[in-house]
Amino acid sequence: MKEYSLDFRQKIFDTYLSGGISQRQLAKRFGVSLSFVEKLLKQYRETESVAPKVRTKQTPLKLNFEQLNIIQEIVEAKNDATLSEIRSQFQEKTGITIGISTVDRMLRRMKISLKKTLYASEKETEIVQSLRLQFWLKIHGIPAQNLIFIDEAGANLSLIRHSARAKKGKRARGERPQKRCKNVSIIGALALKGVISQYSILGATDGLTFVAYVSQKLVPHLWKGA
Repeated sequence: MKEYSLDFRQKIFDTYLSGGISQRQLAKRFGVSLSFVEKLLKQYRETESVAPKVRTKQTPLKLNFEQLNIIQEIVEAKNDATLSEIRSQFQEKTGITIGISTVDRMLRRMKISLKKTLYASEKETEIVQSLRLQFWLKIHGIPAQNLIFIDEAGANLSLIRHSARAKKGKRARGERPQKRCKNVSIIGALALKGVISQYSILGATDGLTFVAYVSQKLVPHLWKGA
């Protein structure tokens, strides 16, 4: 919370206790954010005090090269660790307490961004590796321009954007269908020169639908050798 004076905080709290005013109205009257009022009242419920919190330990402003390397080692050992987990492990290794925001800032400085690519764990098994080799040997002699890759994806017509923007203290409202809409299946064929065929239907894709797509939508676009 912003470091408002104790007297100012007490005035806000006393006004709230007098009743007849909502937290939103209270924030507007004193020119503070709604979140500040909410945190102030929460602080009183937990500590019976509205005084500004006193920091008992100063967070170091910067980490040296060795300490940055420790953070990098923590991330490399477990790349999906949360900021809180990284902070805890850093404290265990160095005895230094830093804030979550400091961890985030240091990661950005080291150009370590939040990302993750998932793949099936079965991918590394011996049988899958053998099948991949067999597939590679089978297509090895086919010219790349004659290879066709087919894929299928699905979506729901009720998809909406889950995030929006609004001024602090105000809701960002949006609309969504009350009931879940129908699913749509999308099938497409991709070659070296680009997308050569695509098709979408309502509902899920089954074997008959796939065969119909290949025979009626894809085959007419194929060329000799494809």
